[in-house]
Amino acid sequence: MRAAAIALAALVLAPPALAWTPVSKTPLQNIDRPATLRTSGGTELVAWGDDHDGLWLWSSQGGTRQIETVPFVEQPQLVQQPSGAIQLYAGSGKGVERFQSTDDGADWTGPFAIVSPTTTGPVVSAAVRPDGTPMFTQDGTFGVNVFQGLDGEQRHTVFTACCGYAESLAVDTGDFAQIAFWSNASAFPSRYVYEGLDANGAQAGAGRGYGSSGTVPNDSNVPLATDGLGNTYFGWADGYPTSRTFEVDTFRGGKTVYTSLEAVGQFDGGDPHMALAVDPSNRVWAVWSQGNAVHARRSRSAGRHFGAPSAAGLAEATVYQLAAIALGNGRVDVFINDGHEISHQVMLPGLTVSALHASATVFDDSVPVQATLKGGGRTVKTNTAGVALLKTFKRGTRVTVTAPGYAPASFRVP
Repeated sequence: MRAAAIALAALVLAPPALAWTPVSKTPLQNIDRPATLRTSGGTELVAWGDDHDGLWLWSSQGGTRQIETVPFVEQPQLVQQPSGAIQLYAGSGKGVERFQSTDDGADWTGPFAIVSPTTTGPVVSAAVRPDGTPMFTQDGTFGVNVFQGLDGEQRHTVFTACCGYAESLAVDTGDFAQIAFWSNASAFPSRYVYEGLDANGAQAGAGRGYGSSGTVPNDSNVPLATDGLGNTYFGWADGYPTSRTFEVDTFRGGKTVYTSLEAVGQFDGGDPHMALAVDPSNRVWAVWSQGNAVHARRSRSAGRHFGAPSAAGLAEATVYQLAAIALGNGRVDVFINDGHEISHQVMLPGLTVSALHASATVFDDSVPVQATLKGGGRTVKTNTAGVALLKTFKRGTRVTVTAPGYAPASFRVP
């Protein structure tokens, strides 16, 4: 008998029935990044700017529609206030514009003028404080600006060097606001930067750099996400001239409590493009592009560790923009821009199987799963502890592991 355990992380490409489904209706550039929001009512909203045809929105309830027809509307952002009102901020030739919906994204009013002077560039990120105060950002040769207030009444430059890119804002349950971005400035050359912000949206304390020996430029997305337990999640990639790792750090009150390594190996070009999303049950998804596929792992331990990855193959080899919405049913809806269009696919969490000669245990991020094991014409089921006896299978038998709500896994009996 073999005593050594074999840990198997399932990597299952989605079947053709789960192909990527387009949501955009006009040709896009590879810089058009989708903004995502799961509303308090459970509706999925995705917004994007089309330089030629204006501002667009896709809703899981109503499909795709045009919000504004004026061309040269750039990258938008979506936030929802505690009142239920949804704010959409978008860059335009006139500066930042705001649109508002009070019926879960079905109807929109605006544009409303922004009070603070803003540039004509994209709105790169947005968040909302617990009291309902929105925040949004722009970047450029001036650095990174944070605007706070419904119409950006307060403005602070939180990074004064050229340049900071792809920033994300997040506010935890304790009203601690944070920002993360990629920098090629001399203070943080070719590194990721994390900063805390004060109650007015100004920088609070020195920024912290991430990246041991330089990192691949990132002008698409440096993800931050928060849960309902006081945690903030920060995704970043290390390595140069190609990335070597994708990591997720968990912060509480600005202090690192966990670091989890999500992916290693060969990354090509601008990969990994990264996204983080949290569902209503505080399960955290890490999503990234690698090897002509999009991969996703889910954590049920506040980012201390993650379950096995699942993967969805790509018809196009290149992902230029990536975003995700964590759904209440435990799945994640992933949105990509492949250089031509925005499309999406719902992905399932993976199963981790730890197999000995006598038994196998099936986990979802260390939580036991009741699963079915089939192989060689035999079938067994795990018990409530996730354990199944393997004595009915011959050594070397390929066993498939399935459970409702999960991507299947497989292993050979040791």
